[in-house]
Amino acid sequence: MSHDRFPGQLSLPLSFPDRRFRLWSYVPSHSELVIRTEFDPTAPHIELLFKPVGRINLPVTMDGGLVIGIEDRPSDKADAVTFAVSNDHFSGQVVAGYLFLRQEERSKYSPFSLFHGYLRSEFTR
Repeated sequence: MSHDRFPGQLSLPLSFPDRRFRLWSYVPSHSELVIRTEFDPTAPHIELLFKPVGRINLPVTMDGGLVIGIEDRPSDKADAVTFAVSNDHFSGQVVAGYLFLRQEERSKYSPFSLFHGYLRSEFTR
C-alpha cells in the first residue's frame, strides 16, 4: 500500500484518468471527507482523504476520471487551501488543510476504507 499527503510528499495536480469516483464518507465530527474509486479489477483501488474540511462542493459520483489541483484564490480559512476537483463533466472544490492519498491492489470490492476501516457509504447512486 502506498500513501502520501499534501502538503508534504504529494505533488499536485493529481490525475486519475478513466476512473469512476464517488463520495464515500463524510464524518462531520472529525471533519473528514473520503472519496474513493469504484471497484475495477484491472486498476488499483484509490482513496483520497481531505481533512479538516471547511467546505465541499462536489457531485456524489464522478465519472470520467478526476484531476485534483489547487486553486489560486485563497480559501475561507487561513490554514486551509482550496482543492480544485474536476474532470470533463464537472468542476468542484474542497476546502481543507490536508489531502491524503492511499492506493492498493484489491481483487474484489471491499467496504473497508484504507483510512478508517469498516465504513458504509451514506450516499446512494
